[in-house]
Amino acid sequence: MSSAEQRRSLNFENIGDVLPEVVRLKHSYRALGTWSLGQTCQHLAGSFHGSIDGFDLRRHRIKRFFLHKQMLRYALTKGIPPNYTVDENLTPRDDVPLDDAIHAITKAIDRYQKHQGPLHPHPLFGNLSRENWDRIHRIHCAHHLRLILSC
Repeated sequence: MSSAEQRRSLNFENIGDVLPEVVRLKHSYRALGTWSLGQTCQHLAGSFHGSIDGFDLRRHRIKRFFLHKQMLRYALTKGIPPNYTVDENLTPRDDVPLDDAIHAITKAIDRYQKHQGPLHPHPLFGNLSRENWDRIHRIHCAHHLRLILSC
């Protein structure tokens, strides 16, 4: 069975549902993709911080300008395509200690949920409402965590 066939279905109704899933997986997991649970958590933490602090917006200027609505609609209805990188700075290191990464995603989600100010543009979708940022973060977390299976 290929890793695409083994991917589990995962949907987060709330951003607060992400951490319990990470903690559940921490104790015994198997990664289908190339990233460990620690790398996945580090990557997701970076995306939460990026929505507050900003991303490198140079890479996808043309797509963001011409296709942002179509790409957002696709992501919100069909999810995120595999192997698509929007910001190289979010690629995790190889040696990510799991406890440090779980601490990082915990702090990042807490910071995001408490943040009351404006959010920065998404590298592909441009300016998003808070509601759409929440949806994108939930979809993004599910996209990566569905590749981590509980043993």
